[in-house]
Amino acid sequence: MKKLTLLISFFVFFLASCTPEYIPTPPTVVPVSTAVAENTNTPMPTNALLETPTPPELNPAQQSAIASLSSTLNLPADQIKLVSAVAVIWPNGCMGVQRMGVMCTDQQVSGFVVVLEAKGKQYEFHTNRDGSEILPAGGIQPSGSAQDAVKNHLASALGINAEQIKVVSDAEVEWPDSCLGVAQAGAMCAMVVMPGHLIILQANDMEYEFHTNNDGSQIQPATLALTWKRSGGIAGFCDSLTVYLSGEASGNNCKANIRTGNLLPAELTQLDAWITQFDQSHLDASDPVGVSDRMTRQLVLFGRGANQPSGADQQALFNWAQNLYQRIYK
Repeated sequence: MKKLTLLISFFVFFLASCTPEYIPTPPTVVPVSTAVAENTNTPMPTNALLETPTPPELNPAQQSAIASLSSTLNLPADQIKLVSAVAVIWPNGCMGVQRMGVMCTDQQVSGFVVVLEAKGKQYEFHTNRDGSEILPAGGIQPSGSAQDAVKNHLASALGINAEQIKVVSDAEVEWPDSCLGVAQAGAMCAMVVMPGHLIILQANDMEYEFHTNNDGSQIQPATLALTWKRSGGIAGFCDSLTVYLSGEASGNNCKANIRTGNLLPAELTQLDAWITQFDQSHLDASDPVGVSDRMTRQLVLFGRGANQPSGADQQALFNWAQNLYQRIYK
C-alpha cells in the first residue's frame, strides 16, 4: 500500500513539472489610427492615465486636431495623416501642457493624445473628449503661420500683395483675455489667458499692429485710426464707431448690437490722407449745453501729421464717420 501511494505521488509531481507556468498578459494600448501607429516615437505623457481604446474611425477630437494643424500650417486637411490617437484621462484642466501664467483646474479631463503627420514632420495635440479644447504639445512652430495669416489679412484690407508687406517684429505674448488685449465697445471679453503674438507689419510707409492667438486663426487689429460717438437728441442716439488703420471698422449701438466691416477703397484712401496730414485731433461738434434734447458728437483722429483740421475738414470727418456707421448698419 505504501509503495502504491509513493508511486501516485511521484506521478502527480511529474505532471506538475511538465505543465507550463501561467503568466497573465499585460493590458495593451491600442492606438486609434487609420495608419501604422507603431511608427511614432512619441512617448505617452507620464501624467495621463490610459483609458479604454476607441474604435478606429475619426472622432471629433481627432477631427479638431486635424483642423487645428491645417489652419496652423495653412495646409489642406487631406494632406495631414493621423498617426495615432490614445484615449487618456488628464489629471487637470491643462491637459499635460504647461503654459506661463495659466492656472490649471484640479478636475480630471477625459481626452486624447493625438499625433499627426504633415510634410514629413509629426505634431502632437492634447484634447478633451469632444475636441472642443485642444492644445499643441510639441513640434508646432506657430509664429510663421501667425505672420502669414496677418500679412494675408492686411493685404486683403489694403488691396495689395502680401509680398509688399514687411514683418517689423513678432513677439510671443500671453493676452489677458479673449479679446487679445484690445478693448472693444460693447464686447464682452472672457477673462482667460490666451497665448499668442503681437505682430507689427509695415506697408505703404505705415506700421500696423495686430494681436493674434497662437496659430493666427484669431486676428485683432490694434492700431487705432479714428473713433466716433454720438448720443442723445430727439431720437435718443447711442452710437459709436471704431476704425483701425488697417481698414477694419467696428460699430456699436449700445444695445450689444456690434457690427463689423471693412472700409471701401475710397474710404480708406481718404482716411490715409487725413492720417498723414493732420496731428492727433480731438473734435467736438456737440450741441451747446442747455439745449433741449441735446446731442453730443465727438471724434478722435489719431493722425501723424503736423496740422490741425479746419472747420470744413472737421465737418468732413464727422460726415465720413456717420456715413460709414450707417453703411455698416444698413
